Amino acid sequence: MTNTNDFRRYSYLTDIETANAVNAFSLTRSSAAPKYEPEPTGVRKKKPLRVKSTNEALKSREELLAEQRRAARQVISVLIILGLAVSMFFGMLFTYVKKNEYTREIAALKTELSREINQNICTNAELDALVSFEQIEDYAENKLGMVKLQSKQIRYIDVEEYKQQREAAQEQQP
Repeated sequence: MTNTNDFRRYSYLTDIETANAVNAFSLTRSSAAPKYEPEPTGVRKKKPLRVKSTNEALKSREELLAEQRRAARQVISVLIILGLAVSMFFGMLFTYVKKNEYTREIAALKTELSREINQNICTNAELDALVSFEQIEDYAENKLGMVKLQSKQIRYIDVEEYKQQREAAQEQQP
């Protein structure tokens, strides 16, 4: 397998473009090992460590007390924020628990409602199957002792004649 970025196999002494490409060649992209350059023995690259002190004067008692008060205020504010965060976390957990409880209750009530609707449908179907004209007639005759009307028992009333009789009766009364 050959590397397309490997310029070593090309002749670049005669071609100017290739010579410029070789000069721009990045060693980090090459598969060739970088050239080893030994360090000079007498020269140190790192600067010597120095201790730098910014606080040359001691702080006064008032400055120390002010710094303690400032630190105490920061601690109190951090504790308050932490307390609010913890209370919000537990409040969120509580609402999730309540939501789950209500969801379960709703599911149980929906199941019970569908069961009752099915029971109502079955009961109405049974009622429709039980009630027929013959069964009502049989119940009325045998259980209640009722009899069917015969044609001679039926009387028709003329409403107009009844109204006239009633008006005449009311006029005769003082």
